[in-house]
Amino acid sequence: MATALENQNESTNGNPSEEDSEESILVDRFPEALRVSRFTFFTVCILSLSFLLFSSLPLWHTDIWGHLAYGELIWQSGGIPVFEPLVPLSSGIPFIDTAWLSQIFSFQAYQLFGVAGIKFLYAAAITACLGLLLYRIQKRTDSFLWGLLCVIGFLLCDWKQLGIVRPQLAGLLCFVLLFTTLNARQWRRFYWFAIPALFVLWANLHGSFPVGLGLIGCFLVGRAVDVGRKSGTWKAMFRDSVTRRYFLLLELSAIAVLVNPYGLQLYTEAFAFSSHPNLAELVEWSPLTLRMYQGKAAALLGLLIVIAYRLTPRRISVAEVLILVGLGTAALWSSRMIIWWAPVAAYYLALHGAAIWGHKRKRLVDEAEENAVHYAGKWTVVSVGMIWICFAVTPIGSRILHGKQVDFEKSVSSTTPIGAVNYLKEKKIEGQLFNSMELGDYLLWDGPKNASVFANSHVHLLPQEVWDHYLRIINLGSDGEELLDRYGVNTIVLDLPRRSNLLRRLERSGDWRVGYKDGRSVVLLRNVPIE
Repeated sequence: MATALENQNESTNGNPSEEDSEESILVDRFPEALRVSRFTFFTVCILSLSFLLFSSLPLWHTDIWGHLAYGELIWQSGGIPVFEPLVPLSSGIPFIDTAWLSQIFSFQAYQLFGVAGIKFLYAAAITACLGLLLYRIQKRTDSFLWGLLCVIGFLLCDWKQLGIVRPQLAGLLCFVLLFTTLNARQWRRFYWFAIPALFVLWANLHGSFPVGLGLIGCFLVGRAVDVGRKSGTWKAMFRDSVTRRYFLLLELSAIAVLVNPYGLQLYTEAFAFSSHPNLAELVEWSPLTLRMYQGKAAALLGLLIVIAYRLTPRRISVAEVLILVGLGTAALWSSRMIIWWAPVAAYYLALHGAAIWGHKRKRLVDEAEENAVHYAGKWTVVSVGMIWICFAVTPIGSRILHGKQVDFEKSVSSTTPIGAVNYLKEKKIEGQLFNSMELGDYLLWDGPKNASVFANSHVHLLPQEVWDHYLRIINLGSDGEELLDRYGVNTIVLDLPRRSNLLRRLERSGDWRVGYKDGRSVVLLRNVPIE
């Protein structure tokens, strides 16, 4: 028995201990270069869920369909038309297409993947903006939480603007990329090439590139003022290498914009667009007020920034004040400009909020974490898994991975006039239509080929007289029916319930009857057509 026990003990002592066995099991054999931290996993979760959210939202019925129609025309003809090509009432109006490249990209995505391709571009653009803001805040504050608060503030303030799929989202992505690059701690040599290249792309994707030039201008002036105040002499700004860098960068970017089909004329169009008289009647181009959701959100964000500036231990640069005040003033003048102010305001609020929190905890903002960040292969695995799962359940993932067609009607907004357009095509409606401007884009895209749309979201391309007539008809002007006769309109397409008053007025006149009606739209036919 003793011998047996001795042999058993010798056998046990000859094997690795339980602790040694556990240590060998827990060794992370994942390649060190591919390991990530749990904070990276949290970031991946936020971005993946954001991509999933925006991929699931229905496409709004304005803008995108008109841009697809222009993209199809440009792609098939091999060139950009000189005059407005799709709305006959605008024939002869010069056509300066500041979004031609976005339109081609969108059309090709639709050709390849249908509506899933448009949803992918939409979700990818917004998710990329969120990722850039998260990355820059985390780099500047070493805090995932403040990066998360930054993107939440941005989404809450810009939610209304982000709900519409249009080339402006490409411009927003360019703006956020430029802004986060200029806020990097260290200037890198490749920025000299990357930023002008960004402006080449931006100038052909959307006409908002002047906002980017203005952003660089604010950094230039802000840096010059800061240097002048610190040194006590304004001559110091001319000797400051950073000021000279911003000046040269502004020149290179302004020159890069000229790489477009219109050359210098693009500048004229971009600066003149927002002051076009036809835009004055559109809600999104009206001044920002507290009656609007985005006005309330902007007011709250602005109040929090004022409080943060009062308490922050960080130095407040002149550049950030110029940017916030400049874009804020533009947003007050035109509510659509809120889309550029929101990411900047959310960024600076998070930056100074982190500084206040760090100061209260007796820590500097850029001080290393007390507990070192641990990188592990398990976080890489779950991050990749999260990306895969969220991608697989999106419309584009279902199309690519499973060949599943997306239900078109479920993928677009409930106000898209699908039934009305199908009725027009079934009845082979021809000639001049009168339609709600909001329905014009979808009519251009999917309406009868021989029917002429009266107006779409590109109201700046309509002659001012035609736009005035449109407003008089749609707003129940006393001469509305006379104007319909003048344009030879035999078919009217209206959105419901917004245009219910006009519908009732036309029915009471006795000259019109309802040919088709659902909860989204109505088609009215003239009882005695005008030949």
